[in-house]
This record gives sequence, C-alpha cells and structure tokens, in this order.
Amino acid sequence: METWSVHQLFERSSGLLGSEVANRLRLYADRLIHTNVPVIFTLRHLSKIVGCEFSFLRETVGRHRESSNYKMFAVRKRSGQARYIHAVSQNLLSVQKFLNTEVLQHVSPHSASFAFHHSGGIRSCAARHCGAKWLFKFDLNDFFFSINEADVFDVFVNLGYRPLLSFELARICTTTRLPPGAYSHTRPRGNEQQNRPYWRKSLRLGVLPQGAPTSPMLSNLIARPLDVALHGLAVQYGFVYTRYADDLAFSISKMPTGISAGKFRQLVIAKIVAAGYSNNESKARVLGPGARKTVLGLLVDGQQPRISRQTYARVDGLLYAIHKFGLASTVTHFGFDSEYGLHNHVGGLVAYVLDVDPARGAEFRERYRAIATSWG
Repeated sequence: METWSVHQLFERSSGLLGSEVANRLRLYADRLIHTNVPVIFTLRHLSKIVGCEFSFLRETVGRHRESSNYKMFAVRKRSGQARYIHAVSQNLLSVQKFLNTEVLQHVSPHSASFAFHHSGGIRSCAARHCGAKWLFKFDLNDFFFSINEADVFDVFVNLGYRPLLSFELARICTTTRLPPGAYSHTRPRGNEQQNRPYWRKSLRLGVLPQGAPTSPMLSNLIARPLDVALHGLAVQYGFVYTRYADDLAFSISKMPTGISAGKFRQLVIAKIVAAGYSNNESKARVLGPGARKTVLGLLVDGQQPRISRQTYARVDGLLYAIHKFGLASTVTHFGFDSEYGLHNHVGGLVAYVLDVDPARGAEFRERYRAIATSWG
C-alpha cells in the first residue's frame, strides 16, 4: 500500500497549483487529520492508496460492475424467510477493507451500540441486562437494506471529506444488486436535498450490502440519531438501553410509576419510526417477572450472561455433519439454500460462541477453518 506524505505534497504544491489552491488543500487535509481519518483528495488518489485501477473505481461508482462486484446468496432464517448475503469481489473487498479499517473504525458509535467494533460485543451487550425483572425487545426490519447511499454520503461528509468524494465513497460502499422488495424502506433520512447535490428524488438508491466489511460500522454510525433518541427515552424512565445491529433491548428492575408496559412499548416504536426505520412486530417482546429472558440469544437471568445448551449443541451438530457428510449433503439435510449460505451461517454461530465463551469458541473455530470449500 502506497503512503503519501501530506507535508511533502504541500511543500511542492504552491508552485504547481498556486498558493490559494494549495492552502485550501492544506485546510482540507488538516481537517481530516484532526478527525483522525486518512487524507484522501480524490478517487484517483484512493486508487493509488489501495493499489487498484482507477478505472475499476470509476466503473463501480457508475454502477457498471454490480453483477461482477457482488454475488448474492440466500440464507434461510429460522422463521423460514431468506436473508440475502453479498459475497464481495476481491478487488472491491480490498477497497472496502481499507475504508473500514482506516476510516470507519476510527469513529466511535453511540455508547449504547455494541455491534461491530472493538469496544462492544455480544457478551458486553447482554451483560447490561442481567438480573432485570422487565425486558423489552425490538427488532428493525431489513436493517442494512433500509440504509441507503445518501445516508452513507452524510457519514463521509461529516468526517470532512469533500462532497464529490463522499458521493463516490458512498457508491463504493453500497449496491443496487438486491432481491425484489428490498427497496421498501430506503428513503433518505432528514432533508433529501440538503448537502446532497448528487441525487434526484426519483433515483434508485443503492443500499448497504450484507457481507461487505464497511456495512456494519456504517450502519452503526448512521443509526446514531436513533440511539440518541432511544437512550434519551430510556434515561427518562430509568431503563437500560442497548442496540446490537438491528436488535434493541430495554430493561429495568421495576416498572416506573405513571407509565404502563404497553405505553412504553408505543413510545419506543414511535421513536423507531420517526428515525426512518421499521419495527418488526413479529419479533417484539415484553417479558415481565418470571419469564425466561434472553438478549442476543444469551440467558440473562443470572449475574453473567450464558450460552444455552441448545446453542452449543446446534453449532457442534452442524460442524459434525459438515465434516462427516460434506457441505452439499448438509445443505440438503438442514434445508439451506446454498453451500455458501450454510458456511456463512456456521461462521456466524462460531463467532457468536467465540465472543461469549472463548475456550469453546476456539475449538469450534478450528473445526470451522478446516471446512473445505469450493470457493477457496
């Protein structure tokens, strides 16, 4: 990866560009350095930094490589519905990894957000609700697909990048290659025209691909206004609030006077809708005293969150079946849609156990890494 010295660039730029242009570039670079993100002047500059062809980035920004940049795989959920995963091409993957590692991971999400960053985690999130008598659970519909390129544009502009480059970065991090019906919740948040000169209201906006390394942290940063609103509501009534991607949880030891469980539930849903998201009614739960309580699949009835025996057995059983009978046979037996989908599903389960129980998770991880795949 090529390193560009900003100081050396400006030492020579005054004569080549003129002092006024050089000073504007210096101010731009200083703003990015102050934000603790890398200095990127243009799309061509980005191509030099990450070591890829400029023409590849231009075609990606122009939406001319959607089918070659992304392959879609369906993963069957327990509800019977399909979740669509995007496998990113190697060229685009390297660019997205750079943006995630060097840009997005340098920005802190809201303190109530526990997913996709080094200071969060499933265990830490669930631990916030241990011992609570009341637990309210909510789920956001099509979380990644409800976040579009105009939302992503706002993230990069707010970090200090120029509007044109922010538009180009937003295109690199989103896709229009999606299954039917995935555009039902993709309106831009806030004023559509304010600081967004590159979109028309009628334009079909790309959304976050589930499987791209940039999507998780982008979703965290874009959901910050939602976190602010829900955290404020929680503080107002004495609740603990957490969000892990699309899973929202509120807990409290005793319901406060003056508000019922049903009323609090309505207030939460109103905040979700006002922030531009959609509540999944089928997954909403209100669990009172005596009910079995789980957060992100972890039991929170004791002092520490713990994995259920059923979860350990499921991961162990899938890994055993894959090694004994192969991916193809296991796909057929358990009703998955593809080998890639099964492999991705098991990888997520292994990461889940690893986050909560490192010893057992490490054992599962070794067995997972030993799986032979056709895609390398």
